[in-house]
Amino acid sequence: MTAADAFLCRPAPLVAPDLLGWRLAIGGLEARITETEAYHQVTDLACHASRGRTRRTEVLFARPGTLYVYRCYGIHWLLNLVCDQVDVPSAVLIRAVAMPGVDPRLSNGPGKVTRLLGLGQRHHGIHLSTGEVRLLPPSVPSARHRCGPRIGVDYAGAPWALKRWRWWEAGFPVVPHRG
Repeated sequence: MTAADAFLCRPAPLVAPDLLGWRLAIGGLEARITETEAYHQVTDLACHASRGRTRRTEVLFARPGTLYVYRCYGIHWLLNLVCDQVDVPSAVLIRAVAMPGVDPRLSNGPGKVTRLLGLGQRHHGIHLSTGEVRLLPPSVPSARHRCGPRIGVDYAGAPWALKRWRWWEAGFPVVPHRG
């Protein structure tokens, strides 16, 4: 078991804030995670698994470190890292990253992250252990961070839409919550 595997074997609301500062590597690219959002179990009405175990959501029930990549609004691919344990649907959405030489406004949204890193449907269901996409520990201590409500989950209603399960590095230009 790698350090990343052990790190991800916890519920998404615990993993998400701790992921800040970790790095995603794919091909020759490396990006520091600067914003995350947690989705946890079938009771979380904002989690895709709340609709049951389907062909689309099966990956959410996979082992920690599996990539759950799905299309949002038919436009953007979004990257989630499966957490917790097999058969417990829990995942962290990677909302923003920082890359050397890249304007942060080009990487401060989950669709921008996948576009920048070249991630899409072909990455859905692969595991970090394949080496194609790797999760690396922080190379520098994590910056201070903030938390707030998740974005775009008003449909889930209270208390799920109000959960403060979104974290970001203080000072990183994140998309503000409109709620």
